[in-house]
Amino acid sequence: MVSSTSSDYVIYHPEKLRLSDIFTTLVFGTSLVGSELIETSISSNVYGTKVGNVGVNLITVITWILQRIMIWISGPLALFGLLVEFTLNLFSLNGGLLRLLHNLVTGSLVIPKKESADYRSILAHIDERTDLYRTSSVLNHLMKAEPMDNVSERNPLDLCMMAAKIVYENKAYIENVITNHWKMYFVEHYNFWNEYLKSDDTQAFICCDRKENAQLIIVAFRGTEPFSGKDWATDLDLSWMSMGEMGRAHVGFMKALGLQDEKDYQKGWPKNYAGSRKLAYYTIRSTLKTLLQQNRNARIIVTGHSLGGALAILFPSILVLHQEEDIMTSLLGVYTFGQPRVGDKDFGDYMKAKLNVIFKRYYRVVYRYDVVPRVPFDDPISKFVHFGGCVYYRSWYKGEVTNLTTKFL
Repeated sequence: MVSSTSSDYVIYHPEKLRLSDIFTTLVFGTSLVGSELIETSISSNVYGTKVGNVGVNLITVITWILQRIMIWISGPLALFGLLVEFTLNLFSLNGGLLRLLHNLVTGSLVIPKKESADYRSILAHIDERTDLYRTSSVLNHLMKAEPMDNVSERNPLDLCMMAAKIVYENKAYIENVITNHWKMYFVEHYNFWNEYLKSDDTQAFICCDRKENAQLIIVAFRGTEPFSGKDWATDLDLSWMSMGEMGRAHVGFMKALGLQDEKDYQKGWPKNYAGSRKLAYYTIRSTLKTLLQQNRNARIIVTGHSLGGALAILFPSILVLHQEEDIMTSLLGVYTFGQPRVGDKDFGDYMKAKLNVIFKRYYRVVYRYDVVPRVPFDDPISKFVHFGGCVYYRSWYKGEVTNLTTKFL
């Protein structure tokens, strides 16, 4: 077994994958450790020379191919997504096909504006709900598993589901829903720098149940966008870094959260950040400290769907690293939906030991056919697994609470 010291890491670069790499690896078992494709602190003789024991195996190669495809089609996919969403909004804002034709003839055609409060993503067109208090079997399962403190007149679990959904929308849409539909206080919507994607592509928002004397603070991270090939490539990535005694963590998700050095977690996660870019972890941490000073009795819930679920559970892990006791003691729970794997077994065990109180209220909601909770794929080198409780749906509206911490769930 390879030890995980503070300097251990394995970083894959699928954008540099060549057909010859696939052939020589799978046919001849050639080690690619040390090539442009793999950066690692661990020498190849530690891994061995056979395909099954090196940093490359069939699962790794399949993952690289899928990532390479996602990166290759990212541009056309994004343009296709823009066209689809523009078309959907064009029809919906003009009242359907017949009304659209009427508006076109009469010169009253409504042109969708992407940053307006009535512009919806494809997800909001599929699920148009904006209001709270909808009956849900998810709520019933979670409430039976671990009753939630009555910290607000609103159901915190209902808020989590809706927050994880609307965070995919633009700022104006989110603010309108929080303010006018939920009757809550909108704090801010953010576009953070994502070092993995080299763009301001990590999105989140913060809201409170009320402006003054708030009792509940919601932090919601946006997940994998359907038409973002690079987001899908991030989910699939097998790169990992050691976090010392915390275990191994997923590099792509950590970089989306604000990691600055993928080869040394101590340099990558300084307690105080002095850079110029707006990073998710540091900005949200600062905002939460301010809100807790203003609202002494407030409790915090962190949520997200898909990639956003990964960020939701990794956020408290860095709070643990930095010993941010004021925020950690105010954490009420973490609830994620369709969350991918974020670390190895040691990482999960460490988190459960350090955040035992909220781990009674850390649940992943997983639907049977959702592929995202199954990625990154099973790999003998990265060893990513899930941890914590799981609300697993085997079919529509038929769920069960489980404490399984398997690779699959």
